[in-house]
Order: sequence, then structure tokens, then C-alpha cells
Amino acid sequence: MQLWPFSPPQQFSVSKRASSLDGLPLDDNEIVGTLTLPQSNVLIMATPARALVYNLKPLALVAVHERTASSIEEFGLNISLRSSMTFDNPINGLVSKKETEFLAWYKGKLVFYVITANNFLLTYQILKNSTQMTTFKEYGLPIIDPSNFDEDLEQDYDYNADDDTLTVFEKNNSSRMIQNGYVATKDKGFLGLFSTHNELAAEEVPIKNLELRLKIVLKFDFDVVDIVGFKKFTEIGDGRYEENLIVLYPHGLQLLRLVDFKLSDSTLVKIERGLKICVCNEDIYVVGNDPQSNKTLIHQLDISKLSSEAFMLCDNGPLHSTFQIKKQLVLCYERKVVKFDTLSKSVCFEFNLPFNSRVCKPINDDTLLFISDKNTLHFYTTLGNLLFLIDHDSPHSYPHYNYSDFTSFSNFLVTTSKRGEFQLWELWKEYSQTHYDFRNTKVYLLNRGNDILFYSPQSDAPLSHEILPVIKLPLKSLNNYISTIRINGNLKLMALFISNKNLLLIHNMETNVWFNYSNLTIIDMHWLANNYLVVHLKHEDGSRTLQCLRIPLQGLETKELSEFVIWEYSVPENERVVSFHVNTLFRYKPLKIKGKEPSKLAERYFKTAEIILLTDTRLLVFDAISTIDISGVNLLKRFHLYIKVEIPNDSGLADIEWAMSFREGLLIYAGGKILRLDKMDADEWNSVKLLSNVERILDVQKDQIFLLQENRYLYFNITDLWDNQNSVLERGIEDEEYPVAVSPASAILHSLHCIFNKDHSKLVVKHEIYLDKLILARMQVGASVDDITTEFHNLKHYKFALEKILSSKILEHGDLTQILNLVKSCHGSLDQSLRNPNSDMLEIVSNCLRKIETKHWRVLFSSLHMTPRDLLALCIEGNEAKMLGILLLVFLNFNGEELLIDSSSGSKWAPNLEVIDEHSQEAGHEQETTNSELLGVDKILSDEELMLRVLNILVSSAAGATDPNRASEAWDLCFQLVRFLRELDKQNSTSLVQKAVQMLQQHTK
Repeated sequence: MQLWPFSPPQQFSVSKRASSLDGLPLDDNEIVGTLTLPQSNVLIMATPARALVYNLKPLALVAVHERTASSIEEFGLNISLRSSMTFDNPINGLVSKKETEFLAWYKGKLVFYVITANNFLLTYQILKNSTQMTTFKEYGLPIIDPSNFDEDLEQDYDYNADDDTLTVFEKNNSSRMIQNGYVATKDKGFLGLFSTHNELAAEEVPIKNLELRLKIVLKFDFDVVDIVGFKKFTEIGDGRYEENLIVLYPHGLQLLRLVDFKLSDSTLVKIERGLKICVCNEDIYVVGNDPQSNKTLIHQLDISKLSSEAFMLCDNGPLHSTFQIKKQLVLCYERKVVKFDTLSKSVCFEFNLPFNSRVCKPINDDTLLFISDKNTLHFYTTLGNLLFLIDHDSPHSYPHYNYSDFTSFSNFLVTTSKRGEFQLWELWKEYSQTHYDFRNTKVYLLNRGNDILFYSPQSDAPLSHEILPVIKLPLKSLNNYISTIRINGNLKLMALFISNKNLLLIHNMETNVWFNYSNLTIIDMHWLANNYLVVHLKHEDGSRTLQCLRIPLQGLETKELSEFVIWEYSVPENERVVSFHVNTLFRYKPLKIKGKEPSKLAERYFKTAEIILLTDTRLLVFDAISTIDISGVNLLKRFHLYIKVEIPNDSGLADIEWAMSFREGLLIYAGGKILRLDKMDADEWNSVKLLSNVERILDVQKDQIFLLQENRYLYFNITDLWDNQNSVLERGIEDEEYPVAVSPASAILHSLHCIFNKDHSKLVVKHEIYLDKLILARMQVGASVDDITTEFHNLKHYKFALEKILSSKILEHGDLTQILNLVKSCHGSLDQSLRNPNSDMLEIVSNCLRKIETKHWRVLFSSLHMTPRDLLALCIEGNEAKMLGILLLVFLNFNGEELLIDSSSGSKWAPNLEVIDEHSQEAGHEQETTNSELLGVDKILSDEELMLRVLNILVSSAAGATDPNRASEAWDLCFQLVRFLRELDKQNSTSLVQKAVQMLQQHTK
């Protein structure tokens, strides 16, 4: 899930201190740290002597704690911030799985810590009478996953325990500036101030009140290097939560168990020179330096045994940060990023940075944000692909900003500076489409608030006149959290689910009509073909089902959603659905009915799609069985359970992001790897790793799969990938041009680029034709000319690709034999081939001559065994007016001096060549020429009769053109030729110009 800037950020400054520091020389506006507590919609910042608490959405300062001069003298200045965590997953030796289920419903006080320079820990509490559920419902922040609700706990959960609306008075009088959480403006009227739900409330979200307390100050006798705070039950089931601390010192790591913030018990694990604590894949890790070699050491802790296991890495320079991304430990150094696989205990990937970084953090599981030593913001993928950067030194960029830190949540980013300023960024957030229609291109989707932006390379897409169209929700409210957006294959229907309002919206993209269905809990959904929607539903009684709905283009407004259900699968109570995936096949597989001959059946049945359901214990594949009507539309008849795979706990298949059945097994994308699952016998399956470090699957179309691996774009035939063969094509990924879609039918890769300056931010799509690279790849493996021509000649840009290859090989001094054979074999339509079989060859050669320098012409003409006069003769013979025009313009700009200079240089790749003219070809004789006579362009241009023949064809073409633009271009070329003929006959010694004028007059009558 990628993030892109929606607009330049909003600028803010921290407020000035309300109290003085008794003459203490201190700039208390510098922001030394920031973090978010999304479960309470809170943003926290720390300055050297203050803690500031903001309402995040909408942004408003709601509480401040200011320290005194005596406090600063005793405890030292604030240097960093940490929050108290509630773990979603069990942590070995610390938190059990049962505790995580209760902690998900934690409603107590929020705690954060400020570390001071004198090794004190200022422990703050935030008291806010709001539950996570009310925050989720009112603000639409993605802090609740409805699929993980425990029904027994849900019954006791108070959704409405929230009366903390904020009221603010103006400083000098009693006027209320904020009433009931909303800004009070004059146009609302007096009575509007006392109304909780006024008519404008739908377009606003309220500001909540809270109380900030400094609960206790903890003192440590050793230097505090790093800390992690977390919540834990004192005894499971008693309902009492306590704060616990993991504190890293230079000599070891200590676990502190607190009761009412008083030390109850402590445990010490000896680790020297530790730098960072990280929780990763259900274990505690400490990253530090080896005392002898100064190399990086990763310590995996076993709290129960008070021991650790160390793994040594290379010396990569100063370490800035460590964090977990998708069960991997990421280490950010000044000039390098290293990913450490905690399962294999080894480095799985690393990439170098072209700048010195100061700060590095993830802003989600797919995107890293770096702050360089020159205060440039760099947005990278986790495998080192640069999405975009914001350089303040470039022209028209944002003014210079001295960044100190940043924090993010969902599609919000807050960057802070050392001067007390901070910026609030709104970002486009990607919604990955994990269903695949092998007959249509995949859509790239972004969302911000009530706006949905999408890109599809299909020419018949709705709003195709806009490259990146934006669809707006039919809602005025600003607190909508869209958990899922899906667009079908032919781009006619879009379904999205607003989870904090339990609302399903279906949009007819052709008629721009919306339909809504309320009181639903949809966990996920995917389109099957163009008119079937498969949804994973949670019902009021806690049961879960997979349902397939037939969604018509008409009649949606008159029916309940349940009326569209054609198939339902009930998930067993003892199973938990992890994910499900849908594939619509390209080749429909005909099915046989036992005991019946296909010819005697009234209808023929085909496998047209598949649903792959992954639970915590097994993987199920359901085949969609359909009939095909006369218009080619699939009519689903039933689903059949085709494959059942029992999944062992250590298989690594729990993170499946996509899967498809192939041959007698499964092709799976999970944990950044492409895996092949082979069936060994009745109940045993074998997993084979085909690719690793796969960033994303761009698309699957027909029998081809397109993906990004590390810093490369790869194109495979699925059969080759299954057999672990090489890719058909491999190319690098350019900085700030990230591939988001592919068009195999035209061999075009579509990449997203962000244009950003101080005034606006804009996303644009760039297109790259890679057909020339495909042809070169086939040439390198020895494919024949006929095979290449048959495979690619129908593609739109085939001639352009040949021209590009020919030009590059000439400039690289390569062998032209094979590419010229392809050029000579290139033919367009059958009619064109019969009319002039040399038409495409002439077009390719003419365009190549136009693009290369004159000094390279000898090599091309000698390899063709032709002269410029031969080219013109072929054009005249085939009445190719366009090619004549191109050649004429090229020859008019002929620079003979370049050719002579190049010939006299004695280069090894350009020896004395033999040229065959038209007469010597017929006689079978060859004649040598001097370099000055090699091309004979000057003689061609001075041949009056030849020029008049060329002019006659050009004039005839211009006179017969029906397209006004083409006619205008043709006439311009005619007039240029007439002017040239006039220059040839300056003395007016011939009738050349008169004949040309007469020819023009005849065709313009």
C-alpha cells in the first residue's frame, strides 16, 4: 500500500510558552520528538521543556504540560518520546495469546513517556472518556478491525461512552470559540451553539476534550539508551492492566514489572553496547555493536531463560533506527538499509542510499521515509525503489525546512522542525486490487477522504479522456473510513465498503449512479468476472460466510442485497478466515459430466473462475462452473471444491497475498516470495521457492505474469515461472517512475510520477514501450526471424520497436544482419503487403535515417546493399508519398562533410564498402566506389527529372487527402520542394520551376 502526496502540506507552529523559565536561556519551541496515539485520535509533540497534545483529526491543541526551571535543572531537558504499546500478537516470554485478545479491548488511560537528558522518565497519562469504538465510528480512523471482534466481549463494550466534547472560550471575553466540539461561527446563529447536531455537523468532525497528567517521574541510575513500554495483565482474567517497561542500558537490558507505577519485579539480561530495542515476529531483539569488531550484532532475547542469541552483520556505519516490517527486522544506517529475516537468521536484502540519511522510519508496511542531511524527504519502497522526493533546494520547491522528526498514521503525515514549525500532509493511499481478471488489465486505485482516483490503461475505460479520473463519494460527511474498494474487469461497476458506518456502496461507472446497502459487516470482497461479487460477511450472530452475489447493471435500486445471493459457503466456527482470492480465467476449461457424452448435453459447462480461501488451518480452492451464452457472458451455475490443502504451522503460507491453481498444484505469492505448491500424494504437499524479494505482482493476463522483484521489472510466462525458468524480459526500475500497470497487448509499462512544488502536487502517468526489449531478448536466445515476426508483428508499436533496435545497433556498432532481416520481413495488413511489400521496410529505414547522424549512413546503406537512389525508386514504385516526404527532408539536410570526416578517420567498424546500384544488381556485378561517391545524395537532389517525379507523387497525395491535417502537411512539403527546385535553378536556365508550378496548378483546380 503506497502513499503519495495529495497537496503541499499545511504549515503550523507550536504555541509559545504560557509561563516563563526564570531567565533560563532555552529555545522551548524546538520539537525534539513526535508520535501519534491513533486509538484516541491524539498527536503528541515534545519540546525541550514541554509536552503538547493535539487532536489529530481535525488538528487542534487540546493540552499542554510546561516544566519549570527547577524541573529542568533536576531532571534535564526532554530528548525523546515513547508510547506505551498494546501488543496485537503474543510476545515470547512477555505476553500470551489470551492476553492479546483482552488487550485489543483496552479502555484505560493512555500512557506515554518522555526521556530526559539526566536519565529520568516522565510518565504521562491521557484521560479521555472515549473508547476505541467511538473514535472509529466518529472519526473514521482505521484503528478497529471488525473481523477480529470477540462477540462475547463485544456485548459488554460500551460504544456510547463518550461525552468529552470540547468547549473553548475566547481569552478576553466569554465568547465560545468551540462549542460541543465544533467551531462556533457567527453564521450558525445563537441557537446553533447549543445544538449538538446542527446542519453543518455532517461536514465537520468534533474536537474532543482530554486531560493530561504527569503521573510519576522514574529515576534510573544508569544511562537510558532505549525503552519500550507495554501493557500487561497482572494476572490473566482479573481485568487489571499494569504498565511494564523494557529498559536498555549500556551494560544490559532490564524488564521492569510495575504495579501502580511502583516497581514489583525486575529481570536483567546482560547485553553490552546495545543501541535499539525492537519487537519483531513475536520476539524481543536488541541491535547493537560488537565490542571488538564494531560490527552490528542482533541479539534475540529469551526472557524466560534470561539469555540471548547473537547474530553478527557487517559494519555498515552509524545505525539510525530499527523496526519491523512484515515479520522482518529492518536496520537503517546512514547510507544503507538492511532487511534481516528472523526465521532464517540471515540478511535477505539490502540496498544503498545515494545520500546521507538522518532519520528513517516506516510510514506503512510498504513505504519508508528518509530525511537526508540536506533536509530532503525521500519516499522509498521497502526494497529500495524511490517513489518520489521533495528537494527544497530545487527551483519552485517548498521553502527550506530544517526537519527534526516525523510521525504518520493512515494517510496523515506530520513532519516537525527544529524551529518549532510542523507540517500536516494529506496523502493518497493505495488500495491494492488482489483479485485478477486474466482477460482485463488490473486497476491502480488511490483514495483520500471522499475522493477515489484510479488508473486503467484500457482505452474504453469510463472517463477515458482523463488519464487519472477522480470519483467522489455521494456523501458530505468527512469521517468515512473505506476499508475496501473493488472495480470489476470491464470498469463498469465499483463496490466499496465504509466499515465505520457498515455501509456498502455500489457505483455504476457508466451512468454515475450510486446504490447503498446498510447494516452490513463486510470483511473483504472481490469481483468474479464482470457481474459477480464475492463477499466475506460477518453476521449479527457472529457466524461468517462467503457469498457470491450476481450484480446486474440495472435493477439494483429495487432489491435487497440478499436477493442477489446465488451461492453461500459457511465458515466453520473453529476456523478463522485469513484471506480469500478470486481469479477469472483467460482460457475456460471445458468440463465433462460423468456418464454423459458432451454432444448429448443441452448445455456445455466450463471452469471460468476460482475462489481460493485461506483459513488458519487449510487452503480451499472452489472452481466456478459456468455456461457461456451466445453473447459470451458467463452464467454461473455452481461452485465445486477442487483442492483442499492442510497448512502446517511452520509452512510460511499464512501471509498469502495471491494464489492461483496451475497444473495439479498452486502458484502462491506470500511473504515476498513466489512459491510453487506441488501435490506429492493424497495429503502431502511440497513447497518450492521460485522467487524471493518480490515487491508486488503488477498483473496477471492470459498466460503471463508481470511483477516487481527488488529493483527490476520482470515478465514471465506462467509456464516458465512454474518450471523455474528465466524470465522473458527483465529491466530496471527508474527513480521516481514506479510501475503501476502494464498493457501486454501493446507492450507498454505504465509508471506513476509525482510532480511536487510549493503550489501544488500532481500525479502523472508515464508510458514506456518495452517491445524492443522483448524482441532483443528473443533475438539473443536465437529465435528465428519468422518466429519473432509471427509473435510480435500484430502489436501496435512493432515498427517503432524495430526502428529503435536498428538505430541503437548502428550507434553501438553492432551486427545489423538479424535486425535487417526482421525489417525486411515486416509487413502490415494483407492489402498493404500486396500493394507494396516494401512499405514497412521503407518507413522503418526512413525514420532511422532521420534520427541518426549522417556519419552513420554508410553502415546502414552498405548493410542494406542499397543506395539512397534505390530507396527513392522503391518509394516511387510503391507510390509512397509519406516516405518520399521523409526521405526528401532527410536528404535536404544531408551533411557530406560528416560522412567524409568519418570515412577518413579509419575506424575499424567502417572499412571500404561496396555499393550495388540498380543496374549492377540486375547484371550480377559489383563495383567499388570512393567514399565521396558512396551515397550520391548530391547527385540525387540535382536530378531534375527525379525531383519532378517525386513532386508529382507528393502533389497527388496532397490533393487526394481527406484528412485536413494530413493534407496541410503534404502541401507544406510540396511547397518546400518547389522552393528547393527554385534554388537549384537560380539562373532560370531550365523550365524546372515552371513545370513544378504547372503541376501544382493542375492539382489545385
